Amino acid sequence: MTVKCLLSMSEMRLVRGKYSLAFDHTWEGLYLANKSKNNIQRAKSHIRLARLYDMFSMDNEVYSHLSDALEISKDIYFENEEAVEQLIASYMNLAVKERKSGNYEVALLYLDSCLVNERVVERNQVEMPFINAERGYIMLQLGALEKADNFLHVSHKFTEEKDVTYRTNINMYLGELKLKQKDPDSAIYYYNEGLNLIKTKKYRSDLMPDILRRLSEVYKTKQKTYRAYNYLEQSQKVADSMLQLRNMTNGELFEIKDSYLKSISQKNEQLAEQKLVIAENEQIQFRLKIILAFAVLLVVVISIIYRMRSKLKRTLMAKRETEMESQLKEEQNKAKIESKSKELTSYALQLIDKEKDIDELLDVLKNESPASYKSLNYKYKKGAKDLWDSFNLRFTEVNDQFYTQLKVKHPDLSITERKHCALIKLKFGTKEMARILNIEPHSVHISRSRIRKKIGLQRSDRLEDYIANI
Repeated sequence: MTVKCLLSMSEMRLVRGKYSLAFDHTWEGLYLANKSKNNIQRAKSHIRLARLYDMFSMDNEVYSHLSDALEISKDIYFENEEAVEQLIASYMNLAVKERKSGNYEVALLYLDSCLVNERVVERNQVEMPFINAERGYIMLQLGALEKADNFLHVSHKFTEEKDVTYRTNINMYLGELKLKQKDPDSAIYYYNEGLNLIKTKKYRSDLMPDILRRLSEVYKTKQKTYRAYNYLEQSQKVADSMLQLRNMTNGELFEIKDSYLKSISQKNEQLAEQKLVIAENEQIQFRLKIILAFAVLLVVVISIIYRMRSKLKRTLMAKRETEMESQLKEEQNKAKIESKSKELTSYALQLIDKEKDIDELLDVLKNESPASYKSLNYKYKKGAKDLWDSFNLRFTEVNDQFYTQLKVKHPDLSITERKHCALIKLKFGTKEMARILNIEPHSVHISRSRIRKKIGLQRSDRLEDYIANI
């Protein structure tokens, strides 16, 4: 609301010729609009400054502010396609500036750009009378009098009862058109109508010197030199007065601009200091947050490590206990197996001793009682077979996985060769193995050679060591 009031006050100062105050209000409005980031008021402030600078023929400033207004207006339009008013206003003011600079084709392009989309005309969002007035004047300058006549009269008709400042411009344009159409009386009518609007409504008082000068030229063509001189004198006085006022204002303008820039600089310095303090506070807060986060993380990590260590300690203790139990059990089993193996070996040796005794007795019977020898020898052969079966049963009880693992590792070993391996595991000699198996010692040596070959042992490898590890 403050910016709106300042821009309205600027317009009032402009109408009354208080240019320095008009500048002052507009610059203040722009500052507040920038501070509040109100794009609509920013665009309006830039357009108002452009119009003020245009009165002092400061073209660089005019184009700079109009360009800023156009960019802001485009941003507004891209965010909301219904908000076209500021975009239209920016294009209109650029069209007017290009027309004043004599760039008529560019001005026409900007006027066409005012029709942003189809809805603009349907909703009366664009001032068609103003656009028609500008087009009419451009056509007038380009020599298309018929088109100029049509545009200007349509514009004049639509604004006749409306409170718009550019009615003065329309009347001035019509006066110039009538002069080119060789109708001086109509030209005088429209020029006087324009002067009347300036005097009664204060519409575009800056156009008064031009209108008075044009009236002078019309009366000169009508040979009314006294009136022509009178209007020319009035034009010169008004122009001198305005020039003097503008010269005074021009100095004030730079003072205003300097004070504005100085004010902006001071405010920017204050903002910079505040931002620096805020940045330092934010940095301190950020550091505190990092320290707090690190402390929390440290507590969490320590807690996790403590829990993991406790868990690991319990796991290691459980594993150690399990290993100890397993080792104890293994030792017990080993001791048991060793004990039974000793028993088995002792049993086998006892049987071998018995078999020796029986052999000696059979030798005696063979010489002294051949008839008894034959029957007892048959019985002995059967007893030898029973001897192996009894031994093998006891061996399997003690070494229950031996035959299974041996078969998995070396499936091509025969049953007899597996028997030999079992006896080798119990560390029996060749004669003892031959006795238990009821074969010749020579056959035992042949069997051992076959076993080594099938297992794949080198010359340096001992068969007893290999079998012992199964």
